[in-house]
Amino acid sequence: MNLRNKLALSVAKLSKITVKKLHLGNATSLPGKLALKISPNILSCFTKQVKKEIITVTGTNGKTSTCGLLASILRADERKIIHNSKGANMLTGIASALIDNSSMNFKINADNFLFEMDEAYFAKAVDFFSPDLILVTNLFRDQLDRYGELDTTAKKIQSAIDKSKHPTVILNADDPGVSSLQNNNGEKIFYGFENINFDFDFDRTKETSVAEISYCTCGEKYAYEKIFYAHQGHYFCKSCGNKRPAPQICADAQISRDKSTLTIKYQNQEFVFHANIPGLYNAYNVLGAIAAALILKIPPQTIQEGLNNFKTEFGRSEKLTINDKNILIQLIKNPVGATEVIKSIDTAKEENTLLIIINDNYADGRDVSWLWDAKFELLKDFEGKIIISGIRASDMAVRLKYAGVDMTKAEIIPDIKNALKKSIDITQKNAMLNIIPTYTALLEIDKMKHTL
Repeated sequence: MNLRNKLALSVAKLSKITVKKLHLGNATSLPGKLALKISPNILSCFTKQVKKEIITVTGTNGKTSTCGLLASILRADERKIIHNSKGANMLTGIASALIDNSSMNFKINADNFLFEMDEAYFAKAVDFFSPDLILVTNLFRDQLDRYGELDTTAKKIQSAIDKSKHPTVILNADDPGVSSLQNNNGEKIFYGFENINFDFDFDRTKETSVAEISYCTCGEKYAYEKIFYAHQGHYFCKSCGNKRPAPQICADAQISRDKSTLTIKYQNQEFVFHANIPGLYNAYNVLGAIAAALILKIPPQTIQEGLNNFKTEFGRSEKLTINDKNILIQLIKNPVGATEVIKSIDTAKEENTLLIIINDNYADGRDVSWLWDAKFELLKDFEGKIIISGIRASDMAVRLKYAGVDMTKAEIIPDIKNALKKSIDITQKNAMLNIIPTYTALLEIDKMKHTL
């Protein structure tokens, strides 16, 4: 092991100790950033040591939750895994996760690496390791200032697949952009929903889904037999006949506000799985994780054990209790994801509170025009108090006004810490405080929540 690598490892481990000691955060990226600065090839010291599969999850929405669900299933299968569990999904976050789990002699003990991958950095990561399984969740318009339009993001993911050696690629059949990805080096597996039913008082998916128009490769706009949300569903092209591929792993879903039940058909067998996380978007995450687990030949009873043991990652349907107040934190970052989160909020209870925090830092995306595409009109009948915070609190307030929200129930508190304290104070005991922040706001909340 060369001196540069040893120095990189020592500096990275020391930086994590320092960050933790000074309570400056979780050190999910800084150690890797420093290590890669000192030794750009340090990842290669670790990635050859994995005993079984290297698994990657990428896509616009659901990466962190899908990875968390799959991690819980792998642990239920008694596998030792290394996983960038906090959602730091660029090279720096992956390097930090590996360094955190290595000895000073660069030794790692892991059956699987499970990496959430940022779409834009995925192809670069494949220079250091070749994934055995690549799971792609979905493709939505997200942070256009960083990623560009959907075809740009799809090309970046396709490049990573092309550079991988003999991967099994697991694709969401219900998303036209995902299902069109190719795998010339290995096997391609599709998963998707056949039918979705809701336990809500009425089904709001068709009239409230964000309009995401998807086009076939021939240039014709896709038509749909079923739309589940946005452009996800059963699509077909009237011009050339191209259509949604038949998934090898297909499911029916029963969706409640706080859980879902999936009936899955695979290899002429039927399995029923239960997951205690809310929303249709999370049902897709559950199905993706189950699909990967089935491909890895993990028994259904072990998969269910993993789902039972799953604890939400921070900000992804994360549930807390502070001062007898129930808190649900759900990250928002683009129109489709925000709309699906809003659908899961119970607007009818006056004792509930809603805290919306919008930042426009680099990791959030500088362009907040996406707020106008998200269906905040779903909040116009929210009966409780609404607190608005963050760098772009005023923009969010204007959006709510135009959505028809009663602004006499709303208050702008730009400082996030003060807004969080006020929201907790005004929420009644045993009621629900819904917090929907953008990414950097979520990081600030994560630092604060243990001190309240």
